[in-house]
Amino acid sequence: MQLSVVGNGDQNLIEYTPGEILLDVLSRDGYRVPAPCGGKGTCGKCLVEIDGLGQVLACQFILSPDNLESVAQPPVVRLPDHAAAVIETDGLLPEKPFEPLIYKGTTNLRQPSLADQRPDDLRFLEDSGLEVPLRLLAKLPGQLRRCGFSPTFVARAGRSGQNGEVLRFIPSDQPDPLGLAVDIGTTTLAAYLVDLGTGDRLGSASILNPQSRYGADVISRIEQASQSEAKAREVRQAILAAIVDLAKTLVLQTGCKDRLLDILHVVLTGNTTMLHLMLGLESAAITKAPFIPASCRALTISASEIGLDLAPDACCQLLPAISAYVGADITAGILATGLLEPGLGGCLLLDIGTNGEMVAVGPNGAFACSTAAGPAFEGANIRCGIGGVHGAIDEIGWDGRDLTYTQITRSGNGPEPVRGICGSGLVAAVSSFLECGLIDETGRIEDDPASLPPALADRIIEIDGQPAVQIAPAKASASGEPIVLTQKDIRELQNAKAAIAAGIDLLLDEAGLDAQSVEHVFLAGGFGNNIDVEHAFTIGLLPKAMQAKTRAIGNTSAMGAILCLQSRTCFEMTQDIVSQVKYFELSGDKRFADRYIDAMIFPEQMI
Repeated sequence: MQLSVVGNGDQNLIEYTPGEILLDVLSRDGYRVPAPCGGKGTCGKCLVEIDGLGQVLACQFILSPDNLESVAQPPVVRLPDHAAAVIETDGLLPEKPFEPLIYKGTTNLRQPSLADQRPDDLRFLEDSGLEVPLRLLAKLPGQLRRCGFSPTFVARAGRSGQNGEVLRFIPSDQPDPLGLAVDIGTTTLAAYLVDLGTGDRLGSASILNPQSRYGADVISRIEQASQSEAKAREVRQAILAAIVDLAKTLVLQTGCKDRLLDILHVVLTGNTTMLHLMLGLESAAITKAPFIPASCRALTISASEIGLDLAPDACCQLLPAISAYVGADITAGILATGLLEPGLGGCLLLDIGTNGEMVAVGPNGAFACSTAAGPAFEGANIRCGIGGVHGAIDEIGWDGRDLTYTQITRSGNGPEPVRGICGSGLVAAVSSFLECGLIDETGRIEDDPASLPPALADRIIEIDGQPAVQIAPAKASASGEPIVLTQKDIRELQNAKAAIAAGIDLLLDEAGLDAQSVEHVFLAGGFGNNIDVEHAFTIGLLPKAMQAKTRAIGNTSAMGAILCLQSRTCFEMTQDIVSQVKYFELSGDKRFADRYIDAMIFPEQMI
């Protein structure tokens, strides 16, 4: 059977089998329909329109003859316009000695003679320090004699006291190999192409994580992957295909066309669940106490072993994780910020997203923890929430008379239809609501609009039986519905910010610090880079005493991965980092619940 799918100006016929769920069919054919709830039908964000039926939830609609008997054949499914994501790809990148693991080299061997009858592989090893693997051994004699015993090659350097290995023999005029650094986030993927001859970054590219259709959070995705082996392969393949697509995009946009197979070093980082799902590791034990992953260790394996459709001999390295919920992305961030280097003083690294991952270094050592902040900071579970895409409201302010807002727009373009509110806009909205009196310190929307200025009073409306604050009117909205924050949305933010604030409080205790003694606060990731830090302090997300010490530093996870492309010593350092950081579990700490409850209240002095 066939569906006609209309979206972003295109119309295509796709195949389906009666009884399939519409979202599964659309996803299988490459259509990205958001489903933050993981297909449970609770978030309402996978709405599509079927001609003759109207709007349906794609995750709940079964393509059966009974459901489609009243519509024309083939049924026409209309998707909402796709909005391009704006993803943080830049960040702090400290200077390190350039010593790549994969490099191009040439060696001049002594030619054989009756006085020197060493075998070709031994001759090469003793003169270059490189072993020739069995897969290249058959071609070695001819290769050496054609080049007059001065072969050019791409090799992998050995660790201290160990021999390296040849990956391939190449013509002497072939360019240096390429490296690919990939940060696999729950919401986004960012990739960077690096020249392994110079260490220069050639370009970057990013996309939304295609696994988002299996749920906005890691638990939902684990549940999906645990349904069956076929579903686990599907979830895994989504990320593998996305990495290859990013690699193809990068070689085209950087003038390296036809050089996809020259990517010979890939460094992968991300949270522990994302790396488990990419490798096809059993991950169900991560979801329940005592939260045990299959592995947290660093890996060095080939692209073919991972299942990446790149050069089979490409060397892939996965950075080590600290725990089930403090992943390799945080290890990379510690590397990029130099958090453990002497002389930095008391410091705090925060990566705020679906989980709030944090590391503090103080007199007691280095400690890490993770708080289940929920997906509110990513725009999920919020009625009009959306990721950081074009058209999203990213800033809301109070000008003394009324609320104002700004949007993420394409460079050079004017205002676009409002698509929703992203995470930074959500924090800004609640901060502004506190400032102008739309909500009190408990988060309750004002129930006496007459006490407010007329412009604000008019913004308080009712949606589905609960109070809400209108941010943008229906006429400015891409959906034709007003853009609002409901009372439930504000509670979602309170829960998320309370989890982060309580986690910071306990983490500082463990490290022997308090808010006053912290000298540096690093906000990592896209959310940290885009949020107005003033709003974070207004709502109590961060302690006020840290205000002058806080700075956003971008995508430190990706920057750490790039460092590992540029320096094999940096990759070895990540394993030392993991050994130095002590993880403690907040869910098992009785102090957390009390501090969480205290942190639910917004700071009174900021109202």
